[in-house]
Amino acid sequence: MKFFRSKTAPQYDPDLTALTTDQADHLRELVRQYHAGIGVQATVSGRSVHRAEGTSNLYNLAEFCRRAEPGEWPELVERHFRALAGAAESTPDGQDDVLRCAYLRLIADDAIPAEMAPSFSYLRPVATGLLEALCLDLPETVRTLDDRFVAEVGPERLRAAGRANLIADPVEFDALEGPTEGSTLYAVTGDSMFVASKALVLDELARAVTGRELPEEGALFTVPSRDYLFFHPLTESEVAGAVNDLASIALRVHSENPGPLSPRLYWWHQGTVTNLTQIDEARRSFSIVPPTELMAILHRLTDG
Repeated sequence: MKFFRSKTAPQYDPDLTALTTDQADHLRELVRQYHAGIGVQATVSGRSVHRAEGTSNLYNLAEFCRRAEPGEWPELVERHFRALAGAAESTPDGQDDVLRCAYLRLIADDAIPAEMAPSFSYLRPVATGLLEALCLDLPETVRTLDDRFVAEVGPERLRAAGRANLIADPVEFDALEGPTEGSTLYAVTGDSMFVASKALVLDELARAVTGRELPEEGALFTVPSRDYLFFHPLTESEVAGAVNDLASIALRVHSENPGPLSPRLYWWHQGTVTNLTQIDEARRSFSIVPPTELMAILHRLTDG
Protein backbone atom coordinates (compact mmCIF):
# COMPACT_ATOMS: atom_id res chain seq x y z
CA MET A 1 0.00 0.00 0.00
CA LYS A 2 1.37 3.39 -0.95
CA PHE A 3 1.36 6.20 1.62
CA PHE A 4 2.31 9.80 1.03
CA ARG A 5 4.62 11.09 3.72
CA SER A 6 7.36 13.67 3.49
CA LYS A 7 9.59 15.52 5.90
CA THR A 8 9.37 18.62 3.70
CA ALA A 9 6.36 20.78 2.83
CA PRO A 10 4.22 19.02 0.20
CA GLN A 11 4.27 20.29 -3.36
CA TYR A 12 0.78 20.44 -4.82
CA ASP A 13 0.10 19.32 -8.36
CA PRO A 14 -0.47 22.22 -10.80
CA ASP A 15 -3.39 20.42 -12.51
CA LEU A 16 -4.99 18.38 -9.72
CA THR A 17 -4.52 21.02 -7.05
CA ALA A 18 -6.30 19.03 -4.34
CA LEU A 19 -3.43 16.52 -4.39
CA THR A 20 0.32 16.64 -3.94
CA THR A 21 2.43 15.84 -6.98
CA ASP A 22 3.06 12.30 -5.68
CA GLN A 23 -0.64 11.72 -5.01
CA ALA A 24 -1.65 13.09 -8.40
CA ASP A 25 0.88 10.91 -10.22
CA HIS A 26 -0.38 7.89 -8.28
CA LEU A 27 -3.98 8.67 -9.20
CA ARG A 28 -3.11 9.05 -12.89
CA GLU A 29 -1.37 5.68 -12.81
CA LEU A 30 -4.42 4.07 -11.19
CA VAL A 31 -6.58 5.54 -13.97
CA ARG A 32 -4.23 4.12 -16.61
CA GLN A 33 -4.30 0.70 -14.93
CA TYR A 34 -8.10 0.74 -14.72
CA HIS A 35 -8.51 1.41 -18.43
CA ALA A 36 -5.86 -1.13 -19.35
CA GLY A 37 -7.71 -3.69 -17.24
CA ILE A 38 -10.95 -3.21 -19.19
CA GLY A 39 -9.18 -3.12 -22.55
CA VAL A 40 -9.74 0.56 -23.27
CA GLN A 41 -6.94 2.68 -24.70
CA ALA A 42 -6.62 5.88 -22.70
CA THR A 43 -4.14 8.73 -22.41
CA VAL A 44 -3.96 10.33 -18.98
CA SER A 45 -2.29 13.72 -18.58
CA GLY A 46 -2.76 16.81 -16.48
CA ARG A 47 -6.33 16.69 -15.21
CA SER A 48 -7.85 14.81 -18.17
CA VAL A 49 -8.41 11.32 -19.54
CA HIS A 50 -8.58 11.02 -23.33
CA ARG A 51 -10.41 8.01 -24.80
CA ALA A 52 -11.93 7.23 -28.17
CA GLU A 53 -15.40 8.23 -26.95
CA GLY A 54 -14.19 11.56 -25.60
CA THR A 55 -12.30 13.40 -22.88
CA SER A 56 -13.26 13.43 -19.20
CA ASN A 57 -12.08 15.40 -16.20
CA LEU A 58 -10.24 14.04 -13.14
CA TYR A 59 -11.00 17.06 -10.95
CA ASN A 60 -13.91 15.59 -8.95
CA LEU A 61 -12.24 12.19 -8.66
CA ALA A 62 -9.16 13.87 -7.21
CA GLU A 63 -11.34 15.60 -4.60
CA PHE A 64 -12.89 12.31 -3.51
CA CYS A 65 -9.47 10.67 -3.33
CA ARG A 66 -8.09 13.50 -1.21
CA ARG A 67 -10.63 12.62 1.48
CA ALA A 68 -10.04 8.85 1.32
CA GLU A 69 -7.29 6.49 2.41
CA PRO A 70 -4.88 5.56 -0.41
CA GLY A 71 -6.00 1.94 -0.21
CA GLU A 72 -9.52 3.04 -1.19
CA TRP A 73 -8.41 4.86 -4.34
CA PRO A 74 -8.63 1.94 -6.79
CA GLU A 75 -12.28 1.38 -5.81
CA LEU A 76 -13.01 5.11 -6.18
CA VAL A 77 -11.43 5.10 -9.66
CA GLU A 78 -13.52 2.10 -10.74
CA ARG A 79 -16.72 3.57 -9.31
CA HIS A 80 -16.07 6.92 -10.99
CA PHE A 81 -15.59 5.54 -14.49
CA ARG A 82 -18.40 3.01 -14.18
CA ALA A 83 -20.69 5.92 -13.29
CA LEU A 84 -19.51 7.83 -16.37
CA ALA A 85 -20.23 4.81 -18.54
CA GLY A 86 -23.64 4.45 -16.92
CA ALA A 87 -24.40 8.11 -17.62
CA ALA A 88 -23.81 7.61 -21.32
CA GLU A 89 -26.09 4.58 -21.36
CA SER A 90 -28.88 6.14 -19.25
CA THR A 91 -29.16 9.51 -21.03
CA PRO A 92 -32.80 9.76 -22.17
CA ASP A 93 -33.53 9.76 -25.89
CA GLY A 94 -36.74 11.80 -26.09
CA GLN A 95 -36.53 15.57 -25.67
CA ASP A 96 -39.39 15.64 -23.17
CA ASP A 97 -37.50 13.18 -20.97
CA VAL A 98 -34.32 15.24 -21.36
CA LEU A 99 -36.11 18.40 -20.24
CA ARG A 100 -37.53 16.62 -17.20
CA CYS A 101 -34.02 15.89 -15.90
CA ALA A 102 -32.32 19.10 -17.06
CA TYR A 103 -30.87 21.49 -14.46
CA LEU A 104 -28.95 24.70 -14.35
CA ARG A 105 -25.80 24.11 -12.33
CA LEU A 106 -23.03 26.21 -10.88
CA ILE A 107 -19.55 24.90 -11.61
CA ALA A 108 -16.11 26.25 -10.78
CA ASP A 109 -14.61 28.28 -13.60
CA ASP A 110 -11.69 25.84 -13.81
CA ALA A 111 -13.85 22.70 -13.78
CA ILE A 112 -13.54 22.23 -17.55
CA PRO A 113 -9.95 21.48 -18.67
CA ALA A 114 -8.55 23.84 -21.29
CA GLU A 115 -8.45 21.12 -23.93
CA MET A 116 -12.19 20.47 -23.43
CA ALA A 117 -13.28 24.12 -23.29
CA PRO A 118 -14.04 24.45 -27.04
CA SER A 119 -16.79 21.84 -26.61
CA PHE A 120 -18.45 23.88 -23.83
CA SER A 121 -18.53 27.35 -25.36
CA TYR A 122 -22.14 27.94 -24.20
CA LEU A 123 -21.11 28.11 -20.51
CA ARG A 124 -22.13 31.45 -19.04
CA PRO A 125 -19.85 33.39 -16.64
CA VAL A 126 -21.71 34.22 -13.42
CA ALA A 127 -18.93 35.93 -11.45
CA THR A 128 -15.26 35.38 -10.70
CA GLY A 129 -14.83 31.68 -9.95
CA LEU A 130 -18.28 30.58 -11.14
CA LEU A 131 -19.88 29.43 -14.40
CA GLU A 132 -23.46 28.45 -15.22
CA ALA A 133 -23.73 25.07 -16.96
CA LEU A 134 -26.55 22.86 -18.19
CA CYS A 135 -26.64 19.29 -16.99
CA LEU A 136 -28.77 16.18 -16.72
CA ASP A 137 -29.55 14.57 -13.37
CA LEU A 138 -29.17 10.87 -14.18
CA PRO A 139 -29.62 7.83 -11.91
CA GLU A 140 -25.89 7.33 -11.29
CA THR A 141 -24.32 10.72 -11.94
CA VAL A 142 -24.79 14.29 -13.12
CA ARG A 143 -23.77 14.85 -16.75
CA THR A 144 -22.62 18.29 -17.86
CA LEU A 145 -23.88 18.89 -21.38
CA ASP A 146 -21.60 19.91 -24.24
CA ASP A 147 -22.29 22.25 -27.15
CA ARG A 148 -23.47 19.48 -29.46
CA PHE A 149 -26.11 18.18 -27.03
CA VAL A 150 -27.28 21.71 -26.13
CA ALA A 151 -27.65 22.63 -29.80
CA GLU A 152 -29.68 19.49 -30.54
CA VAL A 153 -32.26 20.18 -27.82
CA GLY A 154 -32.10 23.98 -27.90
CA PRO A 155 -30.31 26.19 -25.35
CA GLU A 156 -33.34 28.28 -24.42
CA ARG A 157 -35.56 25.24 -23.88
CA LEU A 158 -32.87 23.61 -21.75
CA ARG A 159 -32.28 26.77 -19.70
CA ALA A 160 -36.00 27.28 -19.07
CA ALA A 161 -36.46 23.65 -18.00
CA GLY A 162 -33.22 23.70 -16.01
CA ARG A 163 -34.29 26.81 -14.11
CA ALA A 164 -37.75 25.44 -13.32
CA ASN A 165 -36.32 22.10 -12.14
CA LEU A 166 -33.71 23.89 -10.02
CA ILE A 167 -36.35 26.02 -8.30
CA ALA A 168 -38.47 22.94 -7.58
CA ASP A 169 -35.56 20.84 -6.26
CA PRO A 170 -36.10 20.31 -2.49
CA VAL A 171 -33.49 21.47 0.02
CA GLU A 172 -33.22 21.90 3.78
CA PHE A 173 -32.55 25.22 5.47
CA ASP A 174 -32.05 26.83 8.86
CA ALA A 175 -31.60 30.33 10.25
CA LEU A 176 -28.36 30.70 12.19
CA GLU A 177 -27.06 33.41 14.45
CA GLY A 178 -23.55 34.13 13.25
CA PRO A 179 -20.75 34.11 15.84
CA THR A 180 -19.86 37.74 15.05
CA GLU A 181 -22.17 40.49 16.38
CA GLY A 182 -25.32 38.37 16.12
CA SER A 183 -25.80 38.53 12.36
CA THR A 184 -28.50 36.27 10.85
CA LEU A 185 -27.31 33.76 8.27
CA TYR A 186 -29.41 31.27 6.35
CA ALA A 187 -27.82 27.87 5.78
CA VAL A 188 -29.13 25.78 2.88
CA THR A 189 -28.16 22.10 2.68
CA GLY A 190 -29.55 18.77 1.50
CA ASP A 191 -28.95 15.56 -0.40
CA SER A 192 -29.39 17.24 -3.77
CA MET A 193 -26.42 17.78 -6.07
CA PHE A 194 -27.81 21.25 -6.78
CA VAL A 195 -27.85 22.95 -3.37
CA ALA A 196 -25.16 25.50 -4.24
CA SER A 197 -26.68 25.94 -7.70
CA LYS A 198 -29.72 27.49 -5.99
CA ALA A 199 -27.63 30.69 -5.99
CA LEU A 200 -28.65 30.98 -9.65
CA VAL A 201 -32.23 31.47 -8.43
CA LEU A 202 -31.40 33.18 -5.13
CA ASP A 203 -34.46 35.42 -5.26
CA GLU A 204 -36.74 32.36 -5.49
CA LEU A 205 -34.75 30.53 -2.81
CA ALA A 206 -34.89 33.45 -0.38
CA ARG A 207 -38.66 33.72 -0.83
CA ALA A 208 -39.04 30.00 0.01
CA VAL A 209 -36.64 30.13 2.97
CA THR A 210 -37.52 33.44 4.62
CA GLY A 211 -41.08 33.96 3.38
CA ARG A 212 -40.06 37.40 2.11
CA GLU A 213 -38.67 38.94 -1.05
CA LEU A 214 -35.01 39.85 -1.05
CA PRO A 215 -34.54 43.53 -0.21
CA GLU A 216 -33.69 45.98 -2.97
CA GLU A 217 -30.12 46.02 -1.64
CA GLY A 218 -29.81 42.30 -2.38
CA ALA A 219 -27.96 39.66 -0.38
CA LEU A 220 -24.50 38.38 0.42
CA PHE A 221 -23.89 34.70 -0.23
CA THR A 222 -21.27 32.02 -0.51
CA VAL A 223 -21.26 28.64 -2.25
CA PRO A 224 -18.23 26.86 -0.79
CA SER A 225 -19.21 23.40 -2.03
CA ARG A 226 -21.99 21.83 -4.09
CA ASP A 227 -23.86 20.76 -0.90
CA TYR A 228 -23.90 24.14 0.90
CA LEU A 229 -25.17 27.66 0.31
CA PHE A 230 -25.14 30.41 2.94
CA PHE A 231 -26.76 33.81 2.48
CA HIS A 232 -27.62 37.00 4.35
CA PRO A 233 -30.25 39.47 3.09
CA LEU A 234 -28.97 43.03 3.38
CA THR A 235 -31.45 44.28 5.96
CA GLU A 236 -29.62 44.27 9.32
CA SER A 237 -27.32 46.72 11.06
CA GLU A 238 -25.09 43.76 11.96
CA VAL A 239 -24.08 43.39 8.31
CA ALA A 240 -20.37 43.77 9.12
CA GLY A 241 -20.62 40.65 11.24
CA ALA A 242 -22.36 38.82 8.39
CA VAL A 243 -19.51 39.73 6.02
CA ASN A 244 -16.94 38.29 8.41
CA ASP A 245 -19.00 35.21 9.23
CA LEU A 246 -19.76 34.33 5.62
CA ALA A 247 -16.13 34.84 4.56
CA SER A 248 -14.95 32.54 7.36
CA ILE A 249 -17.56 29.89 6.58
CA ALA A 250 -16.68 29.96 2.89
CA LEU A 251 -13.01 29.18 3.53
CA ARG A 252 -13.69 26.45 6.08
CA VAL A 253 -16.46 24.59 4.22
CA HIS A 254 -14.63 24.86 0.91
CA SER A 255 -11.57 23.11 2.36
CA GLU A 256 -13.44 20.44 4.33
CA ASN A 257 -16.14 19.10 2.00
CA PRO A 258 -16.38 17.13 -1.25
CA GLY A 259 -17.41 18.95 -4.38
CA PRO A 260 -15.66 22.25 -3.50
CA LEU A 261 -16.99 25.13 -5.55
CA SER A 262 -15.70 28.55 -4.47
CA PRO A 263 -14.16 30.00 -1.28
CA ARG A 264 -15.30 33.50 -2.29
CA LEU A 265 -17.97 35.84 -0.94
CA TYR A 266 -20.49 37.23 -3.45
CA TRP A 267 -23.11 39.97 -3.62
CA TRP A 268 -26.42 39.22 -5.39
CA HIS A 269 -28.05 42.47 -6.51
CA GLN A 270 -31.05 42.60 -8.84
CA GLY A 271 -30.00 39.40 -10.58
CA THR A 272 -26.31 40.33 -10.99
CA VAL A 273 -23.61 38.56 -8.99
CA THR A 274 -20.43 40.40 -7.96
CA ASN A 275 -17.34 38.81 -6.45
CA LEU A 276 -16.16 40.50 -3.24
CA THR A 277 -13.09 38.38 -2.47
CA GLN A 278 -9.62 39.20 -3.68
CA ILE A 279 -7.16 36.31 -3.55
CA ASP A 280 -3.41 36.83 -3.57
CA GLU A 281 -2.10 33.50 -4.84
CA ALA A 282 1.53 34.35 -4.08
CA ARG A 283 0.82 35.23 -0.45
CA ARG A 284 -2.08 32.77 -0.15
CA SER A 285 -4.17 35.55 1.41
CA PHE A 286 -7.83 36.58 1.11
CA SER A 287 -9.42 39.99 1.53
CA ILE A 288 -12.95 41.36 1.09
CA VAL A 289 -13.16 44.38 -1.22
CA PRO A 290 -16.75 45.61 -1.75
CA PRO A 291 -17.48 47.89 -4.72
CA THR A 292 -18.43 51.52 -4.07
CA GLU A 293 -22.17 50.87 -4.44
CA LEU A 294 -22.12 48.07 -1.88
CA MET A 295 -19.93 50.08 0.52
CA ALA A 296 -22.59 52.80 0.53
CA ILE A 297 -25.26 50.22 1.36
CA LEU A 298 -23.14 48.71 4.16
CA HIS A 299 -22.48 52.14 5.71
CA ARG A 300 -26.16 53.05 5.52
CA LEU A 301 -27.24 49.80 7.19
CA THR A 302 -24.59 50.05 9.87
CA ASP A 303 -25.29 53.72 10.65
CA GLY A 304 -29.07 53.23 10.50
